[in-house]
Amino acid sequence: MRKRDRLDEFAFLEEVQMGIFVLEVGEDGLPRYVMMNKVARTTAQVDQAFIEGKTAAEIFQGKSGDWALAKHIAVMESGEAATYEIAFPFATYMLDIRTTLTPIFNKDGTLSHMLGCSADVTSERQRDAALSLTKVAKEKAEQANKAKEQFLANMSHEIRTPMNGIIGMCDLLRETTLNNRQKLYSDTISSSANALLDIINDVLDFSKIQAGKLSIHDSPFSLRSLVTEIATLLGIRAEAKGLKIHVSYGKSVPPNFLGDASRIRQVLLNLLGNAIKFTKVGQIDVSVTYDADAKRWPLKLAISDTGPGIADAEKDLIFSAFERIDNLATRREDGTGLGLTISQALIERMHGKIDVESEVGVGTTFTVSLALPVTEEMAEVQEVEPLLIASYPPMDAQPRPSEPEPQPGEQLRGMKILVAEDNRVNQLVIRKMLAPTGAELHFVPDGQQAVDAYKAGQCDLILMDLSMPVLGGLEATRQIRAYEKDVKRRACKIIAVTANAQPSDAEACMEAGMDDFLSKPFRKGELISIIEW
Repeated sequence: MRKRDRLDEFAFLEEVQMGIFVLEVGEDGLPRYVMMNKVARTTAQVDQAFIEGKTAAEIFQGKSGDWALAKHIAVMESGEAATYEIAFPFATYMLDIRTTLTPIFNKDGTLSHMLGCSADVTSERQRDAALSLTKVAKEKAEQANKAKEQFLANMSHEIRTPMNGIIGMCDLLRETTLNNRQKLYSDTISSSANALLDIINDVLDFSKIQAGKLSIHDSPFSLRSLVTEIATLLGIRAEAKGLKIHVSYGKSVPPNFLGDASRIRQVLLNLLGNAIKFTKVGQIDVSVTYDADAKRWPLKLAISDTGPGIADAEKDLIFSAFERIDNLATRREDGTGLGLTISQALIERMHGKIDVESEVGVGTTFTVSLALPVTEEMAEVQEVEPLLIASYPPMDAQPRPSEPEPQPGEQLRGMKILVAEDNRVNQLVIRKMLAPTGAELHFVPDGQQAVDAYKAGQCDLILMDLSMPVLGGLEATRQIRAYEKDVKRRACKIIAVTANAQPSDAEACMEAGMDDFLSKPFRKGELISIIEW
């Protein structure tokens, strides 16, 4: 067949909107190009006259040409269709071409031609490469986040352990007879230790926010009780500065809502604490209102102070992490710059918002807007004196006679308590805190000895650290629970007393069979209270 006739035979392929080429088995047994349609020629930047009768190696040359020819020969020898990809280099770019090559046989079964269908998949490959890089970057970022979380958790544990000794011994010291100078020193140690603990907690919360792992747990709670509790708690601090806290809880505000009371408490403590911190003279107003007709946020909690105020240019800055207002007059009062960042993140997780209005020299108002569902279900929160809703400190409160209450720790007298704690300072703290109660204490330095001691004798309660040599607290608890089940022994109350302070740690303790959880550092009253509970 003449060359012209052969081209006419394949003329219809010229209109196909994808790369098409035809190979013919030459007399030398090599597959040689007969034609390329317009799309293929444009992609390869060749003309018809140039490619006729040549192999892929002769047309494209280099490694790409050799690779293409090898693929052609492989299909010719196998007699089966194949799909392959080849990268063709050009002066300023690379093309990734995906080709499906199909053998064509004569009536006698002899392979005479091969039909190739090609497509430019450069953008697809680039997209796949980008996705692959994105996946790698995401995995590395997740690994970095996990490493950071683990580092912070480890650092928190390592800091909380000695902090428990500092705060615990300081509390015990303050229970002794001190002169004014000694009392000043002990108070300074205590306040500094508490400030350090606040920083640790803020950094951990901020890390969770960045990792998107800050959880919200909704349950019924009494907002009225919560607000009153916070005003009462911080009222002592305000009174020490000569300030008054006025609380206004609107009559139209429902008493009970469905939300995360602990997170709302955290936000209000931060906002009210800041108001007290930066206000020298005047008062602080806490207002709670509810507009049932509001479209988005019917519940509003506003905290107003008569402090120095915030300049307009700095209002956005205060919600940025680690940013603090550059005010020399108040610099000594500033903290990490995380409190408002965390508060804003918490409220936004509850689908609310925080607004700030302020005038320099007049004061500042922070308003928390929420859309919490109202619930009729009673919250398990004890109501505080209604008089405190009006103001704190109460101005007209009269002392009322009360029945004598049992002293903290009286229920512990004669109680046999097994303490599994490897840190000697923390052993000393627990010993000194519980010694006045009359409890019988037995200390062991690791979980295995705790298991052995429990099996060897009776005890009423176990205080169990988690991170100990030989055997950790979780596994020790599991072994104790298994032993009790085997010998049909009544379950002994086990309380985790640990520097592992994450919610996941508390969950792990409950799953292992523990009854309660106390994170370090703890106060003497907290330790006694959780034992008596």
